[in-house]
Amino acid sequence: MEKIINTLWVSQNTPTQKAEKAGGNTFNYYFKSFYNDSRFNVKVIALTNDGLPLMDMNPKDCFSLKREGGFRNKIKKISSIESKYNPFNRNANLISNKMEKFAVQKIRYLLENGFVPDVVILEWTQCVVLANIIKALIPKAKLIASEHDLTFIAYQRKAAFYKGLKKLYWQYKYKHEKKIELQALKLCDLIMPHNPDNADVLKKEGFSENRIQWLVPYFNKLNHIRRNPNDRDILFFGAMARPENYLSAIWFIENVMPKIDDLDIRFVVLGSGSNEKLKSYEGKRIHITGYVESIEPYFEQSVCLVAPLVLGAGIKIKIIEALSAGLPVLTNNIGIEGIPAVNGKDYIHCESAKEYETAIRSIFSKEISPDELSSNSVKFIEKNYCFEDSLAKYKDAILRLGQGFRQ
Repeated sequence: MEKIINTLWVSQNTPTQKAEKAGGNTFNYYFKSFYNDSRFNVKVIALTNDGLPLMDMNPKDCFSLKREGGFRNKIKKISSIESKYNPFNRNANLISNKMEKFAVQKIRYLLENGFVPDVVILEWTQCVVLANIIKALIPKAKLIASEHDLTFIAYQRKAAFYKGLKKLYWQYKYKHEKKIELQALKLCDLIMPHNPDNADVLKKEGFSENRIQWLVPYFNKLNHIRRNPNDRDILFFGAMARPENYLSAIWFIENVMPKIDDLDIRFVVLGSGSNEKLKSYEGKRIHITGYVESIEPYFEQSVCLVAPLVLGAGIKIKIIEALSAGLPVLTNNIGIEGIPAVNGKDYIHCESAKEYETAIRSIFSKEISPDELSSNSVKFIEKNYCFEDSLAKYKDAILRLGQGFRQ
């Protein structure tokens, strides 16, 4: 009889029916499948509870840190000041002392009540940094790092982007966080980056290839969309409260739009949340949508999508979704990171404002065939991004580790 694998998930967020962010949807997809698979006995410790409805699961299997009011909560917040502001913090300010204490308490509770994990999955870097503590509590358990992004790469890019005191701040944050993150990953038996480029970075840092397995991120497959471009709109898509998105949209408005003043073009910024400076550009040629019920009409009608990202790290789900919809994509190194698409065939690579101008003019004049780009991008995603296959490999890896076999 096959051994049932006791699997403990330590996650930044609770599993929900639907997440607001791409990383949450990836976690939900894989977690739900493991939870409903009789080969795994799954429990989860969630370090935040965002108030969204939980997926259909036994409440005894989920421990989440709920928001509290009153004096006791104020005391807990005070105890977390060090973890928020101390630049030398042992967890690189990625997780609060309150959350760390909660995770330790619940692990001890599970152990005292007879649940001894064979495997512990650490979801997001915020939980990966707990590897040392969890290894001490459950020394025989195999640790798996589900790394949505290597966080130190994002910090490195912020250090390169900003100037003055901000630059110095992010240079230190980058070096300190990288040291903490890599130390934690060295304690893990399997590292699952959601970005194949991150796998290459880890190999250069000395991690052996047999300890790394790429996890395909979950995304909305939009290959059912029937393209009907309106010959006018250029689309930018993302959560617009995030600096990596609104700063990138502003960069395009200030650096590219003046170069294409002679074209009848509208720049559409699609996504919930916003920034006051970005909002100030609203006008005849620039439309800031805010929250919309469905993104699909915009993907159907826009001529192309631009993603001139100035910050960020990891694979960009919005790029995968645009490619799956057949929406021609113009983006740079940060935007295409982890996506092995071919420039000029599956998408158009642009770094400078001039390159974006040239590509846009070529697409609107049909010098570059948008229909050909569209067809190629749909085929590319169908061939390379099957999260069903990734799930099967994920489960196989956990079964092997849980039963005592090496990767």
